Amino acid sequence: MPGLQTVFDAVGENRLRNLVSNFYDQISLSPIAFMFPEVLEESKIKSADFLIQVTGGPFLYSRNYGPPRMRARHLPFPIDEKARRIWLSCYRKALDDWEADVSIKEILWSFFKDFSAWMVNLEGKTEEEDGIQK
Repeated sequence: MPGLQTVFDAVGENRLRNLVSNFYDQISLSPIAFMFPEVLEESKIKSADFLIQVTGGPFLYSRNYGPPRMRARHLPFPIDEKARRIWLSCYRKALDDWEADVSIKEILWSFFKDFSAWMVNLEGKTEEEDGIQK
C-alpha cells in the first residue's frame, strides 16, 4: 500500500499507540464488544505493536509474538461483513479524534478498509437477527 511504510516516521510510536487505544475504547462500547476480551490492555499492546510494524516501525509484533499471520490468528472468531463495518466505524471514530495530518489518516483508513475486508471469514453465512454472527 503506497505510503503505509511512511506513517511510523510521520507520527511515531506513542501517537500510534494512542490511536489504537482510542479504537479499543470505541470497540468496548460497540455491538461487537463481546468478540473481544473484557480487559483490553493486552489487545491494545498487541494491536499497536502490529500497527507500528506495518507502518514502517520496529518489528515489535514479530519479535514478541511471531509472524503476524493475522487472518489465521482470527479464524476462531466469526467475522462477518456487519462486524467488519462496526470494527471499521470504531477506527473511523478513532481516526477522526486523532490529531494527525489528513494524508496520514487517509493512508491508515485505506489500510484498515483493506485489512478488515481480508479478515472477514463468514462470507455467505446467514446473519443473526442483529446482523452479527455470534
